[in-house]
Amino acid sequence: MYVSIWKRFWAFIIDLAVFAVLFVALAQLLDEFTVSLVLLVIIWLYYALLESSPWQASLGKRIMGLKVVDKRGRRLTFGKATKRLLSRLVTNLTFYFGFFTAAFDKHKETLHDKMSKSVVIKKNAEFNPDDYQELDNHDLPLVTVVSVLLAIIFVAGLLWWVVLPQYQKIGDRLNAATIIDNLNLAVQNRPARLKAAQGGPEIWLKSYTGCVNDAKDPLTLDCNGYRMSLQPDGISAVSRLADWNEYTLFKSYSNGKITCSAESKSAQKFCRSLDLP
Repeated sequence: MYVSIWKRFWAFIIDLAVFAVLFVALAQLLDEFTVSLVLLVIIWLYYALLESSPWQASLGKRIMGLKVVDKRGRRLTFGKATKRLLSRLVTNLTFYFGFFTAAFDKHKETLHDKMSKSVVIKKNAEFNPDDYQELDNHDLPLVTVVSVLLAIIFVAGLLWWVVLPQYQKIGDRLNAATIIDNLNLAVQNRPARLKAAQGGPEIWLKSYTGCVNDAKDPLTLDCNGYRMSLQPDGISAVSRLADWNEYTLFKSYSNGKITCSAESKSAQKFCRSLDLP
């Protein structure tokens, strides 16, 4: 009688395909904001009207041989079908963990099933209201808490394993771009005596982003996260990636090219990723 999570999943995919087709069609006629509003209304009427109709199912559920009933086995009213749709927002906010909890539930109920006091069964099944009463009392708070906890763990894992590394990569590339700009500026502004400079901090002409002159070591310019140094044949800058591995950017006086070198594998990979002038 009760439906497996995978049948419900494929029913959802079919409904999603319907909305995708509608979105593409509407996008040809309306602006983006209007399309969003119209689609929201269509989704509401689609689920509320179909699940409260004699079908008792959306198109996807109908194709998969499913139907929705209330806790007494009766057809949903339009209002209850609307409440069921609104309850799905809570499931969506848990990154669909509230949906997959049905895999561990005796009656295959999702979080929004429990909240809306409805259940999805096979189209031709005979529903026993007394059987449904077993889970009407105590497990909604537990399922809600578990779904929220799983969602928090999922978001934390996503931040740690995906978002944070991408953020660090962007930071490394922005830092490298700043270094390249300062190397270009240093070579462009160097006086003829720069190669054999023995003077004070004035050998660094003009200002460089995030850098300060160091009178103790006039050939080196301390910058935010890296150090630029005058070499006999060019200017080098040593910096670190977010994983603390060093790499060196070097701009030649003779040909004006910038090269990147490193010892660690991660820094070598970063060097290869740079689009150097």
